Amino acid sequence: MSAFAILTLADSGLVATANSASAAPSALTCAKVFDDGNPAGIKCTGAAFNGFARCKNGTYAVGATAASGTTSYAYCTS
Repeated sequence: MSAFAILTLADSGLVATANSASAAPSALTCAKVFDDGNPAGIKCTGAAFNGFARCKNGTYAVGATAASGTTSYAYCTS
């Protein structure tokens, strides 16, 4: 993912970085499942979460809260 750095925030407040896959102490496991340069889809299991994307201009986009096993989409716009 060249345009973004993906972050997820679990209900517990723990943060995991997930460019491919990552696990936090809460057993939150995340993976990028979609990226076309503007929206990014992040899927996590282990807890409800919000996907975040760091956009090319340095701002952050926040995805909707998603349940474990579903996808949160964060949208960067120009």
